[in-house]
Amino acid sequence: MKAALLKGLNYFEIEEIEKPVPSDHEVLVKVKAAGICGSDIHKMQNEWKYELPMVTGHEFSGVIESIGTEVKKVSVGDRVAIAPLIPCHECTYCKSGKYQLCENYTMIGSHRYGGFEEYVTVPEENVINIGENISFEEAAMIEPLAVAAHGVMGLDPKLGDTVAVFGLGTIGILTVQWLRLTGVKKIIGIDIDPNKIKEAMKYGVTDTINSLEESLEDRIFELTDNKGVDIAIECAGSKITEEQCLLITRKGGLIGYQGIAYSDVLLHQKAFENIFRREYTIKGFWNSYSAPFPGKEWIHSAEFIEQGKINLKDLISHRYELNDIQKAFNLTVNREESYNKVMIFPEERKEEEK
Repeated sequence: MKAALLKGLNYFEIEEIEKPVPSDHEVLVKVKAAGICGSDIHKMQNEWKYELPMVTGHEFSGVIESIGTEVKKVSVGDRVAIAPLIPCHECTYCKSGKYQLCENYTMIGSHRYGGFEEYVTVPEENVINIGENISFEEAAMIEPLAVAAHGVMGLDPKLGDTVAVFGLGTIGILTVQWLRLTGVKKIIGIDIDPNKIKEAMKYGVTDTINSLEESLEDRIFELTDNKGVDIAIECAGSKITEEQCLLITRKGGLIGYQGIAYSDVLLHQKAFENIFRREYTIKGFWNSYSAPFPGKEWIHSAEFIEQGKINLKDLISHRYELNDIQKAFNLTVNREESYNKVMIFPEERKEEEK
């Protein structure tokens, strides 16, 4: 079978490798669609911490081709999405249902082969049946949608709240769509990419700010009667926006961090003092899981997609076949043009799908 093997920082080779065989509690998935995650891009720019060569890709969907002897809940032919975290189920955190904090987890696409290949084996418990009404592209985006859901559920926004979302990439826009469904009054989208700011309005953003072109603090306080937002959610992973959250949130407000910091975050005195002077509640969100595994984030994501309440297809800006994966990563790593979700297809796509 064909696989895209990562052999160095942003260096892929397409090779023929042996088709895997599922163990007793595993299934073999024929991959139909796989997305490039923002974390994949950062790893290509900075440091790959895992063994090489590796087949990356942790956002993917497909069809079950064969099953292990002990598999009970899914069948050959089922259309599925995959939750990439494989928890140990033995540590303190797993036993309390906090699988995202597992001390000995394995991640599909980092520790073991992932979705940028034609076939992949995964544990049965990591399979989510998507039925017949969700497309494979949408199913491949359940993982980032569940990440966004994990943050919004943890922040528990109230009817009538005003929320600022920093970063209008995939996670930011999915966060906006979850917020819209909670009944918040105002969703302020903040970014420095004019294209993303323009697109954000159709997903539920009520106001936008390009923080390169106008004063973020002045505009926020103008929109909130000089109080600040009730909730700030950081999805950009920028040391600048991670500090800005501390400047534009109201007294007693709530701040949620989802973006991964890839450099030191140094706070100015005013930003740090706001933490205690304004008595902020600050929460961090890692991954997308809860009990029973993989959790309500995944189940609700699939349900809301099927009900048509979440728009995923319009977020896909680029599509590439597996043979062109290097082009896809060059686009994202080098920011050759504006993009959102980039999708990879391990099998050749039909002409009408292109």
